[in-house]
Amino acid sequence: MNQKDLSLKKKHQASPVITTIIPTYKRPKSLERAIKSAQEQQINGLLVSVFDNHSSDETKQVVQSLKRSDSILTYHQHEKNIGAAANFEFGLNAVKTPFFSILSDDDYLLPGFYKKALDALDKNPNAMFWAGITLNVDEDNNIWDAKVSRWPREGVFLPPDGIMHIMNGMSPTWTGIVFRQEVLEKIGLPDRETLGPSDLDFVLKIAAKFPYIVHKHPSAVFTLHTASFSSTQPLSSFWPGWKKMFVNIEEFIADYGDDERKLAMDTIHADARRMLFRRGANAIAQKRNDFARDAAEALRNDYHQVALANTLLLISSICENIPVAQKVYSSAYKWAERRIIDRKKEIKTKYEHLIRQI
Repeated sequence: MNQKDLSLKKKHQASPVITTIIPTYKRPKSLERAIKSAQEQQINGLLVSVFDNHSSDETKQVVQSLKRSDSILTYHQHEKNIGAAANFEFGLNAVKTPFFSILSDDDYLLPGFYKKALDALDKNPNAMFWAGITLNVDEDNNIWDAKVSRWPREGVFLPPDGIMHIMNGMSPTWTGIVFRQEVLEKIGLPDRETLGPSDLDFVLKIAAKFPYIVHKHPSAVFTLHTASFSSTQPLSSFWPGWKKMFVNIEEFIADYGDDERKLAMDTIHADARRMLFRRGANAIAQKRNDFARDAAEALRNDYHQVALANTLLLISSICENIPVAQKVYSSAYKWAERRIIDRKKEIKTKYEHLIRQI
C-alpha cells in the first residue's frame, strides 16, 4: 500500500468530527454539487449526511455514485414525504459529531471553510459557532451580497454586543456557519413557529447567550431563487414567524440590562419595518398588489407607520389601475436591482472565480 493509500485509509478511519447535514427533495443535479463541495473540504473526520424527503427520482443513485474513501457519505430516504421542516429536524436530530453545518441541496461550500472554522473553534472552546462569508448568488450567478465582508471587524464576539452585530440585516447566513453540536442541547432545534426567519431566530438566540467567531473568509454560496425576490407567498407565510421571533428574542435577553434589552428589541423591530416595506415594494413590481396591501396593513397596525403604509398603498393603487404605470414601475424596479449588482463590482471581482456551475 503506497503512501497515498495509507493517507486515504487514515482519513476514512478517523472518527467523525463534523457532519454536513443536507436535506434534499428532487434536486439531484444541484445535490451532486453540494455533496462534492463538502467532500472537497480536505479535513479528517468528515461525515456528509443526506436526508431525502422521498424524492422518487435519481437522487439515491446520485448519492451512491459519490461515495469516496476519504470521507463518509450516508443516505437516508423517508418512506413518504414528511414535509421540509420535519425532514430538516430529522437531520439535526441525527447529529452525533462535535460540530455540524447545514447545507441546502441547491447551495454549496467553498474551499477551506471547515478547516478555517474548526481551527478557530478549537482555539476558542467557549464559542458556539464560527461564521464566514456567504455569497448570495442568484440563478444567473450574479453576486448580490456578501454580508460578513461588510462587518466592522473579525474575531470573537461576546454577548450582549454579539447579538447587535447580527441585526440591521447583517446576520451571517447559516450556510457559511459551523456550529457546535451542544447548541442543539442549549438552544434546542430551530423554532418551526418562526417560519421563514427560523434561521435568523436560531442564530440570534445563540448570539444572545454565547460567544461566537466571525472571519471574513469566503465559505459558502447561498442560491437566491426568483421566488424569493418576487414575494410570491402571502404575508401570512412569514410575518407571524417574525412576531414569534420577537417573543423568542425578548425571552432570551430577559437577563440583559434595561438599556441593552430596549436597544436590541428596537433594532430588531426596525429590521422588520424595513423588511415589510422592501417586500411590499418588490411585490408591486411583480404585480402582487394584494401582498403590498397586506404589508401596508402590517406597517400601519403593528408599527403605526402611516406614511410608509400610505406610500405602498398609493403606488399599488396607481399600478393596479393604470397599466402603463405598472410597466414603468416594474421596469424601474428591475433597473434598480441591476444597479445594486453593478455597484458591487468589487465583490464580483473578488469572488466570482469561486462560483460553480451545475
